[in-house]
Amino acid sequence: MPLKPVYLLIVAFNLVPLAGVWLFGWQTFDLIFLYWMENVIIGVFTVLRMVVRPYQHAIDIAAPAFLAPFFVVHYGMFCFVHGLFVVSLFGGENTVSRDLLESVALVLDQPGMLMALLSLLALQAFDWLRDTVKRGLGSDGVKDLMSSPYRRIFVLHIAIIGGGFLLTALGDPAVGLMMLVVVKTASDLYHARDDASNESDEPFELTDEQLADMNEQFSEPVVTVNGKQKRFESFAHLKRSREFRMMKSIMRLMGAGKQLRVIERFLDQKIAEETSAEEQAQFR
Repeated sequence: MPLKPVYLLIVAFNLVPLAGVWLFGWQTFDLIFLYWMENVIIGVFTVLRMVVRPYQHAIDIAAPAFLAPFFVVHYGMFCFVHGLFVVSLFGGENTVSRDLLESVALVLDQPGMLMALLSLLALQAFDWLRDTVKRGLGSDGVKDLMSSPYRRIFVLHIAIIGGGFLLTALGDPAVGLMMLVVVKTASDLYHARDDASNESDEPFELTDEQLADMNEQFSEPVVTVNGKQKRFESFAHLKRSREFRMMKSIMRLMGAGKQLRVIERFLDQKIAEETSAEEQAQFR
């Protein structure tokens, strides 16, 4: 099966740091600190995903207004402590006495480092653009975004730091540093594939259990919000309604994106049945 272009781009952007290892003699600290700086970039794009979205209901404003600042503080503290940890463990005599901002300036002064950092920034920007084109602006639930960076960072950086200890003990062999780049690239490819399978917009068939549940929940074009029912002329009107947009906003906030896809798929089927019935009535 041919590789998708997105996977090729992930590989291309991730392999730029190899130039630093191969051509400029980067050490373990340089590579691990580069990946720490990428964590900061991921946090910035996570905040952008939270706040740059269509605001169709008041809850769309309330959720990012509360959760985005909380994320900035919480994730910022996480990155700060993580950065100090990396500097103290791998910085050596040249960096261990410096604060974190001075370490950033020192690392960015390394040949090829800025290009490598820009390549990882471009990867995150591309990922956001791809999601926006494929699934729409603000398609990620704010609650889901709160935890998404941690899931990717934790396991990967345990492996990278563990490898860093080994490489430091061995005297920073270039082949070992390249293997760290390969591990990082493989991790990004795995998560990209996992995200694609979980968030695919390709049409799918509802299971019998899902159909039974949806038929019970939406036996008629009626939606209940805040304990109040509203009836619509058709399922098409229901899906376009302000009430359904509010329901979608609440479900996204609560991290119920998969269930929302099931509901929207069921409504699409009901709308197709309505359209077919109308067309048949016109020919009678």
